[in-house]
Amino acid sequence: MRLSLFYIPLFARALLAKPWRTRREDLKGCVANVFGDNAADRIVTADDETYTDARIGEHIQDEQLPALIAFVQHKDEVAPLIKCAKTHGVQPVPRSGGHHFLAYSALKDALVIDISHIDHVQVSEDGATATVGGGIRLGALYTALHAARGGSADGFDWPGGICPTVGLSGYLSSGGFNMQMRAVGLGVDSVVSAKVVLANGCQVTASPDENPDLFWAIRGGGGGSYGIVVEWTLALREYPRSSMVLMRWNADADANANGNATGNATGNATAAGQDARAEVAKAWHAWAPRADPALTSQLLIYQHSVEFLGWCFGCAEDTLRSIVAESGLPSLGLPEVHYSGGCGTNAARAVGYLGDACPPDEVADQIAPYALNTIQQPFTPLEGFPVFDWDQRPQAPELPTAMPWPRAIRVASSYFVQRDNIPDGEVIDELVSRLDLLDPAGVPFYEWHAWNISVSGDSAFPWREQAYSHLEMVAWGSEDEEAQDGLVNWFEETEAFLRPIVG
Repeated sequence: MRLSLFYIPLFARALLAKPWRTRREDLKGCVANVFGDNAADRIVTADDETYTDARIGEHIQDEQLPALIAFVQHKDEVAPLIKCAKTHGVQPVPRSGGHHFLAYSALKDALVIDISHIDHVQVSEDGATATVGGGIRLGALYTALHAARGGSADGFDWPGGICPTVGLSGYLSSGGFNMQMRAVGLGVDSVVSAKVVLANGCQVTASPDENPDLFWAIRGGGGGSYGIVVEWTLALREYPRSSMVLMRWNADADANANGNATGNATGNATAAGQDARAEVAKAWHAWAPRADPALTSQLLIYQHSVEFLGWCFGCAEDTLRSIVAESGLPSLGLPEVHYSGGCGTNAARAVGYLGDACPPDEVADQIAPYALNTIQQPFTPLEGFPVFDWDQRPQAPELPTAMPWPRAIRVASSYFVQRDNIPDGEVIDELVSRLDLLDPAGVPFYEWHAWNISVSGDSAFPWREQAYSHLEMVAWGSEDEEAQDGLVNWFEETEAFLRPIVG
């Protein structure tokens, strides 16, 4: 034993002493042996013209340059790929969706194990569970469940998020925020078990009965931290018809309607108290996390407008109208108001993406695929760079393929507002004012979600008990270095302002 331990550091030193290009070629050879005959189609390195497209997810960046990207075809390929990475001194990094704001699913000099083609869906005969590939995107999952229901808008479904191109494993590793969560809980609350490949290359089952600590950790404990999940068994539930509300305020129009607004250099309304955005935000934040738990809602605050979207799970339209009336929102300014009832689940998911109200079932069936029937690499092409297009197949080939998801240079930060540290109206006024300091070309906005979840659950997600709301700040960045530095500086200054308040 002493001899073997003595040789381990010697082996590591010898390995790392190899030139990086030699190590990368050795790694490529190892991966090719795992992949077999079609390895050339599924391995991408910096020498390939499709490298830029293959390595970049939603966020356009040039900091994270992986050594090799391996596109997995079968779940049993994951374990030997991890062994390849360890043998050649390279960090293995799993990727299911590619939505991480800092591109942590494609780290510098890493072996990216892309599992987006592990996207099978098998629903049990009783409709109680679905066994799902760990790399499936949420839109593809919803498409498959719709087909398993025989194309019906009624029946079983699963509480996933509203962004159709997010990968299931990344979604669950972050907790599983969704627009029904105040009624039915987080996504991690609807997981039965998982198949996980560990760092030692072993595949194990994680469930309440087998490896319960691992089962707890992979649900909300961080992406790829404890293993690579290659398969999930999800608990399905009957989804009732629901009602949706969408309200939209134009800040300038509301200010001008009150007769005493003036414009600044960017065209924003500046009369004190007349810009609807801050007043709407204050009313919504005081009410939405405390509203009937059937209603989960979000607020989108832009430089010229604010938008309120709510999903009332299992509610009739009249019930939703009564709940929203308690907020006072309809009487603030001059909102454009859309209520719709009797919404099937996919129709409800389309609100805000493909329309302002739930379409009838037959219309939803026609338009939903344009958002939900995603392919494995669903992002818009990058100008000047060839597309990686190996085996791109939608979940339902007979339906239209989902529109490509936009890529952008993205700067973002997020905050959980805790129940013990709820900001007052002056803080919200300041946040709205700060938004107006940014260049409109970056389309900056705040995305604010009501939490205060009463549904119990046991997972690694740390914010369930204390989260009152979740605020995300987003702006598209710039290729201009000075403009980008100014944007980053704004985020740092806003962090310094808000973090001490909300914790």
